[in-house]
Amino acid sequence: MPDRSTALVLGSSRGIGAATARALGAQGYGVVLHGRSASAALAGLGGELGVPTVAFDLADAAAARRGVEDVVAEHGLPQVVVYSAGVNRVVPFEDASREDVAEAFAVNVWGAVGVLQDLLPKMVAQGGGAVVLVSSIRGVDGLASDRTVFYSMAKAALGNLTASLAKRFAPTVRVNAVAPGFTATDMVSTWDERTWRQARGNLLGRPAEPEEIAGAVAFLASDAARHITGQTLVVDGGYGLAGK
Repeated sequence: MPDRSTALVLGSSRGIGAATARALGAQGYGVVLHGRSASAALAGLGGELGVPTVAFDLADAAAARRGVEDVVAEHGLPQVVVYSAGVNRVVPFEDASREDVAEAFAVNVWGAVGVLQDLLPKMVAQGGGAVVLVSSIRGVDGLASDRTVFYSMAKAALGNLTASLAKRFAPTVRVNAVAPGFTATDMVSTWDERTWRQARGNLLGRPAEPEEIAGAVAFLASDAARHITGQTLVVDGGYGLAGK
C-alpha cells in the first residue's frame, strides 16, 4: 500500500464507521470522514484524527454526486471506499407504505449504488482499489428479522450488490462486505430487554464492540485480503450458530 493512500469512510461520524476510520488511520491511510450533516460528532472525530470531514446526504442523489466529486477534487481518488451508512426504522410489514420501503432502500442501497457508480470506474482506470460495504446479519436469509422486514430486505440487496460488483470490476477492484451482528454502539441506549437478550445470545455471550467490526472491515480493505473478493464476512459472535 502506498503511503497515505486515501480511504473514504462513508457514514463515519459514530459507531462502526468511526471505529473503521480509526482502524484505517492506524494502518496509514489518509482518511476522509463523512457524515450526513456537519455534526459535532463528525467535527470532533476529525479533530481527534487530524483528518478532513465532508457532509452530504447519501439519500439525495445529486448531493451525493457533488459530495463525492468534491472529495476526489480535494483529496484525490480513494483507493479504499467503505460504505458504513445505513438507517433502520421499525415499521410493521402490514402497515408499511411504498414510501416506507423506499426510505429503507434510500440510504442502505441507493446511496451505495450512487457513490459506487461514480467511483468504481475511476478506481478501475486508476489501477485498483478495494470497496467494503457494511451490511448486517439481518441481510442473511436465515437471520432476517420479522420486526425490521424492509431493513433486512435492503441489507440482503447490499450483499447481492457486493457479489455482482465483485464480478463486474474484477480483477482490478475488490468488493467485499461485512455483516455485523449486534454491536455496542451508542444505539444501545435504545435497546429493550428483548434486544439485550438477543445481543447476549451468541456463542460469545456478548455484543461486539465497534472496534471488532472495524477490524474485519480494515482486513478486507488491506493487502492481507488481496485474494478475497465478492464475499460477505459475517461477524456475529456465532449468533447464527446459536439456534436463534
